Amino acid sequence: MTEVQLRSVAKRFGDEVAIEALDLRIPDGELVALLGPSGCGKTTTLRMISGLETPSAGQILFEGRDVSGVSVQERNVGMVFQRYALFPHMTVEKNVAFGLSIRGLPKSEIAERVAEILGVVQLSEYRKRFPSQLSGGQMQRVAIARTLITEPDVLMMDEPLANLDTGLRGEMRRFIRELQQRLGITTIFVTHDQVEAMELADRVAVIFDGRLAQYGAPDRLYRKPASLNVARFLGATNLVPGRLRDPDLVDTPLGTLVCPWRQGQTGDAVHVMARSELIDIGTERTAPTDIEGRIIAREFFGATVSYSVACQNTHVNVTEQARRMLELGAPVWLKLAPEHMWIIPE
Repeated sequence: MTEVQLRSVAKRFGDEVAIEALDLRIPDGELVALLGPSGCGKTTTLRMISGLETPSAGQILFEGRDVSGVSVQERNVGMVFQRYALFPHMTVEKNVAFGLSIRGLPKSEIAERVAEILGVVQLSEYRKRFPSQLSGGQMQRVAIARTLITEPDVLMMDEPLANLDTGLRGEMRRFIRELQQRLGITTIFVTHDQVEAMELADRVAVIFDGRLAQYGAPDRLYRKPASLNVARFLGATNLVPGRLRDPDLVDTPLGTLVCPWRQGQTGDAVHVMARSELIDIGTERTAPTDIEGRIIAREFFGATVSYSVACQNTHVNVTEQARRMLELGAPVWLKLAPEHMWIIPE
């Protein structure tokens, strides 16, 4: 297993800054997702770690060894791309064996390792098939097997599920996560899909405009984003502006809210984030702190139903399990629990 560290890594293409002073530590054996919108620099970061791009500044370390000027071949990394890049004229087993064949390993050893890795990726029965005879998910497994058979120290994946349909993407996410945990290989996964990052990763690095916006466990980023940009990118729909009255009270258009807060000063402008699925909605008031509103829109998603509720001078989005359907125009009461809210400084 290999720990990867980036120390003040930067990349410029002429006058354009792609990555600016990025510091990141990827513990050995963990799966880390580089998450961000298109053009933010996440793929450039992956290419620098792999050796396909040279940093303009900073250091990249594998197990404490500076590899910034080391070639791709000497880094012993494996790369899985968005496009599978399989050889169409080769069978599955020959595609998987290719990397070992060009290294000149004995045929008996190659055959043994191909059989082993095809068993790991659950493709043994497809070994004699050609890529054109496989589904998208099966082709992606072949691409992963072809990379893993070379026994890389670090596995890197650049949006490998982007070409799959929704059903296959969910299946492949589970497969990749189970495989990574089974092998214990340090893995860096690039994606612009928030759900993908949350489901797969031990840690998520959110990158905007070449800068690291936040880095941590998925649940930490989801529940306690460091900025409005991170909150919005991770799907927060309730960001209520307000002003700190004291360390635990915020004056907002919804009234004075009790929120956990341990920094900032009285009078600071902030936003209160309340995740839509963590707000209770009912037809009766059960506590003095409940907020009165009226349903002005409703969307049904099968398992869940989403309501837009007009409350005083603002709107609040609420999502709940679709065990009932509240009527449009119905008066309702919202319960925002302090432990389910988070304050974000301006």
